[in-house]
Amino acid sequence: MKTIIVTGGSGGAGHFVILELMAHGYSCINLDRVPPKEDLCPFIEVDLTDYAAVHAACAEADGLVHFAGNPHPDENHREAADRFSNNTDAVFNAFNAARAHGIRRVVWASSETIFGFPFENCRPHEVPLTEEAPRQPQNGYALSKAISEDLAEEMATLYGMTIIGLRLSNVLYDDVEAEPSFQKIPGYWQDLTSRKFNLWGYIDARDCARAVRLALEADLAGAETFSIAAGNTLMSQPSRALIDAVFPGVPVREGLASHGAMLSCDKAKRLLGWQPQVTWQDVIGPNGEGRS
Repeated sequence: MKTIIVTGGSGGAGHFVILELMAHGYSCINLDRVPPKEDLCPFIEVDLTDYAAVHAACAEADGLVHFAGNPHPDENHREAADRFSNNTDAVFNAFNAARAHGIRRVVWASSETIFGFPFENCRPHEVPLTEEAPRQPQNGYALSKAISEDLAEEMATLYGMTIIGLRLSNVLYDDVEAEPSFQKIPGYWQDLTSRKFNLWGYIDARDCARAVRLALEADLAGAETFSIAAGNTLMSQPSRALIDAVFPGVPVREGLASHGAMLSCDKAKRLLGWQPQVTWQDVIGPNGEGRS
């Protein structure tokens, strides 16, 4: 049985990562600043910006999943300073502690925000976007993810590690109490611009967790990034209608499905064997009025 450190395991996505890993025979240790709501595995209270504490907590692990950090994109320059400092310190400490302990496989939460979120001052170069699309970070949060991807490249080369970044779309939960919940989706349909900030994308927390496990197990080397998103948008309108109305003139690549997502996950399908399995229709029904 392999032991996996999960930083941020008390958070929403981290909780599902632990559930997924334990269901497949892994032993997990949760590193977080706050205790989990449910005791699934050993918990160590750690501030991820404290390198000595992170290093001590990572001993004896076989792999590391880094989901800790402030998950909220910033809206002003003061928040930007906090996001950038907190998130880049945390990711360096996680990578460096893994390196120091001989942990060769790291999976971490990068972000779709790298592509241009909130798409107010920029436009997508084309849709669906692939991992090769030019990065357009627009705020401190997205910049922290872009710098962290660069850091992963350098540390993977320098230390012979495999560091896999998952560019997660907006993680949603089947929970009416959650801020990012599936149950809010019907409220977006009357305003096509209401979710333009991330090109109307989402990912179910369980699909996110499966991507993490498959990234831990995939036959890969070096640093890689993968977009992880549901196969459709969360809007009721067709995808081409959304682009034509909100981003007229943006090139649409051949093969975009009727309600297809604006992020291509072909690379994850090819190299990780990952497929999104949950759509919003599975959770709240095709008309948004309850489960199908």
